[in-house]
Amino acid sequence: MASDLNSLIDYYQWEIIRIQAQIDENLKMHLYNEVEFDVVALRNFKNELDAILTLQDSRFPKIQRVKDQIEYYKTKITEQGKSSDFKEVYEIRIRETEKELEALLQIKNKSISFETQFVDDALYKLYSNEIVAFNLYLNDDKQVYLSLSMVGANEIRIIVYLQNRDAYSWYKKYSLIKDLKFQDLEGGGMYLTRSITNANTLLVIKELLSRIVIAIKNGYYLKNEIYLELIDNK
Repeated sequence: MASDLNSLIDYYQWEIIRIQAQIDENLKMHLYNEVEFDVVALRNFKNELDAILTLQDSRFPKIQRVKDQIEYYKTKITEQGKSSDFKEVYEIRIRETEKELEALLQIKNKSISFETQFVDDALYKLYSNEIVAFNLYLNDDKQVYLSLSMVGANEIRIIVYLQNRDAYSWYKKYSLIKDLKFQDLEGGGMYLTRSITNANTLLVIKELLSRIVIAIKNGYYLKNEIYLELIDNK
């Protein structure tokens, strides 16, 4: 799954660059309504990218915070000039923060378990009818999860169950998975169905799962843990 996350990272980074360029162009043309819309989209993309990077490397939020502090102190030195009374103080803070960053980088990365082979194997077993379904639980109490099952021989259904029933509408209308066109599930939940023409199509399903998991974990501020449950044929 690492390659799938890398592909998503590339996609989000490209979109951020594209939207930023679009904002600059619209500002030049005084299209402020479009700018307002693009700023919201840019913020959402950056939040999603941060979520992906956190899934890939659990140290990312702390590392980013420390890097931002270093840049802040460097900016202050530039703004106030090298003759500023605070220059020495900022330089001390920079050295201290750089040591903190170095220590963080020495900590072993704990990537999310979603990148293991387990999800790959579960998808293949589902496609091969070795199991009838599997669930991906995104929190400890198993109130937020995805359920995957085959519909006939050539379609897979992904059902999303959320702890807060009001959240379904938000995810369908405003999140970065709104383009997936989830449908309401009677009794609670939302779902989508995708065709599987052959085993190679599972790569597309894996990328789809990555997007959904990232969006939900980001929205619920969930820990980087996923629990897998296989449902065997009876």
